[in-house]
Amino acid sequence: MPYLALILCAGLQQVSAAEAGEEWLYSFQPGDNLWDLTDRFLIDQSYWNKLVRLNHVKRPRQMPPGTQVRIPLQWLKVEPASVRVVDVRGEVLLVRPGEAGHSLDAQAQLKHGDRLEIGNDASVLLEFADGTRQLLGSNTEVELLRINRFSDTGIGDTTIRVLRGKTENRVPTKGTRFEIRTPSANTAVRGTRFRVKVPEAEQSRSQVEVVAGTVNVTGDAGKLVLAAGFGTVVDKGAAPAPAVRLLPAPSLVAPANTMRRLPLELRWARVPGAKAYRVLVSHPGENSVPVMDVRLTHHRFSTSSLPDGEYRVRVRAIDAAGLDGEESEVGFLLDARPLPPVAVMPPAGGTVRTTAVNFEWSTPPQVSGYHFQLSSDRQFKALAADEKNLGKTRLELLSLQPGTWYWRVASTFGDEQGPWGAVQAFVLKPEPEAPEVGFVADKDKLQLYWQPGRPGQHYRLQIAEDEGFQTILVDEVLSESRWSSPRYPSPVHFRVRVIDDDGYAGAWSPAQTVFPEPEPWYLFGIPAIAIILLAL
Repeated sequence: MPYLALILCAGLQQVSAAEAGEEWLYSFQPGDNLWDLTDRFLIDQSYWNKLVRLNHVKRPRQMPPGTQVRIPLQWLKVEPASVRVVDVRGEVLLVRPGEAGHSLDAQAQLKHGDRLEIGNDASVLLEFADGTRQLLGSNTEVELLRINRFSDTGIGDTTIRVLRGKTENRVPTKGTRFEIRTPSANTAVRGTRFRVKVPEAEQSRSQVEVVAGTVNVTGDAGKLVLAAGFGTVVDKGAAPAPAVRLLPAPSLVAPANTMRRLPLELRWARVPGAKAYRVLVSHPGENSVPVMDVRLTHHRFSTSSLPDGEYRVRVRAIDAAGLDGEESEVGFLLDARPLPPVAVMPPAGGTVRTTAVNFEWSTPPQVSGYHFQLSSDRQFKALAADEKNLGKTRLELLSLQPGTWYWRVASTFGDEQGPWGAVQAFVLKPEPEAPEVGFVADKDKLQLYWQPGRPGQHYRLQIAEDEGFQTILVDEVLSESRWSSPRYPSPVHFRVRVIDDDGYAGAWSPAQTVFPEPEPWYLFGIPAIAIILLAL
């Protein structure tokens, strides 16, 4: 009976451990034996017999390499562990029992009882002894309740309280204990990827999203096993809400491998059911916290604040319950600096009338010089000017030919040239020449004429009483290169200018004067003859 009771007890213990899933599998290496294994990993040597019974070992001294041994976690030695700060961004306060809070430094070591308060627009990446990584987002407060490891097994025993904020957790080691407690739920995992959030405005609610593996979620009034691709919401005093499928990953419009312009823009297709989107920007690799964590209500992201460098961007859709969905990711190189200048003149799409063209552009920050190009084609294959190492923001080019021209400027800083600015186009047209105006006059009629211009051109004629054209008698716009009127009885002055097809008016022709026709000579003798006759 004692032997039977012992077998029954061992069997029940084995079943209990198996049901809980709290076991560690060890594979025998050359030279291993159960005695040394017990001494190395288990609480004491009394567990040697238990280990033999649990694993039905018949020949403890003859266990070949590769043999797997099941060991319940509760039999393993437990020792305190530390948590390494992999990366930190922004203001993060570390509060230890009995000490004043101070800023958290990168590469710091955390321990049981420490509390972290992550500020606005800040984040922290932690690494535990078993390789588990936890990303704490902005406005998050956590407390490290239990930070242990099971001897040198490589598996950990961790419990963290999340008072508010959001965490992303990656637990790669199978069998490790990793538990997150919130005001309304406990979340326990053993090898998975999941996210836990406590909204700052609703700290009595928890949101859990599983990316890989499974998670056991326990509320005040019930439990739920949550599989990958599903999420749940847990309110204080209630059971976890039924699992819901996470929204699918947004379909990103893939950007270029190298982004040369600011603002940086990223777009994606709308996700049905999405109420918002989360965009996380970080550097490549697993050791970097997000440099941006933005929540948007529209399906595009734009920023000019990122410095040049390599980035990866992750985008998730957020449903009506506040659950983040599956994510899309894209990587690229941002190389937009030094920033290109902004063109000032000639105005884009404008018309220039002088063959000596003045170019001007703005001064971006951190610039030592400029590279200017002018071409007759938008692809800049036929360069008319290629000026490098310019130290000023102005350039004059003489004797350009009429036509459409394209120009662009890039900034330089030392040996580095930034991206080209926007291509600017302008049309160079010769200024309409002042016409040579001739006239024909007789005693009754005045006729003006000049050389016809190009199709679409018009002409403006002015006739005035004075040479300064203050008293205007005629001011007309003509479509023909001639004009006529009755002869004026007093001197008049006239001039003509050409109006181009775009409304540009050229220079006036030299002013000319038309005098009235002189009276016959004999008319001047009539008064004298009359005086002589009267005298006789």
